[in-house]
Amino acid sequence: MSMPALLNIGLLLFLVMFIFAVFGMSLFKNVRIRGGFNDVHNFKTFFKTFILLFQMATSAGWDGTLDAIFDDTDCKQQDTEIGEPGDCGKMGPGIFYIIAYLVLSFLIIVNMYIAVILENYSQANEDVQEGITDEDYDLFYEIWQEFDPDGTQYIDYKNLTEFLDVLEDPLRVAQPNKFKIIHMDIPIVRFSDPDTGEVKEDMVFCTDILDALTQDFFARKGNPIEDPPHVEEVKVTTFADRPGYERTSSSLWKQREEYCASLIQKAWKVHKVRATGPEVSKIEDPVTEDDDEDTTTNTTSGM
Repeated sequence: MSMPALLNIGLLLFLVMFIFAVFGMSLFKNVRIRGGFNDVHNFKTFFKTFILLFQMATSAGWDGTLDAIFDDTDCKQQDTEIGEPGDCGKMGPGIFYIIAYLVLSFLIIVNMYIAVILENYSQANEDVQEGITDEDYDLFYEIWQEFDPDGTQYIDYKNLTEFLDVLEDPLRVAQPNKFKIIHMDIPIVRFSDPDTGEVKEDMVFCTDILDALTQDFFARKGNPIEDPPHVEEVKVTTFADRPGYERTSSSLWKQREEYCASLIQKAWKVHKVRATGPEVSKIEDPVTEDDDEDTTTNTTSGM
């Protein structure tokens, strides 16, 4: 997470070192080799200057370098008449040069590396404490591809239970999750493929599932995104950005429909038995010849 920012800081440090290398060569290239100078660390060439500045960026060797560039004793003085540059140090420019470079490179830029890493570490901890990160969403879509290899963005409602079980925490809803799916009230749609014209019933859209899982997660943490949805009626809606999307029901309404259907079936069976008499019961529930008389008696008494 910190690499992009660290790369920018590295480029900034390189730019500062390049500028100070140019100024250092122009000011101290003729300074005598002594103090913190040697055959490798000096201002005589750009490469050697760059190495010296890189060393000082770690706060190492700056005192010897300062001692070398402001020492103006025991050296050849500059002679402008014959063009002799001399090899004496320059106290004023040397002190200003070292202080400016150390402040910019070591005290500011190098410490920015630590600041960026700590900032991203704190942000990562906050994201983890919140529970859902971008990586969780990326993993959701990776698992989704296994259930929707054609990339239609829809899966069958029957596969929803298995899909929620194979997700990774914190979005995972482990089996048995039937009642959890009902509580989340996930929309169930009719999908019409705009390319083939094929119509598929009882499908669920990937974004609807992800929205429901996110809201359920924050509701479990006691920080719901919004009030839990209260469905009063099923509204058929077609979204412009979802071709072929037509909402027909929801997981909550589908459970109600199935429950009502089961009640109707039971009531119809009872009505049919009462209307046709015990003979139909004997036909619908066959028994052996030995138990035929007892079964008929029990059925009649039960009615």
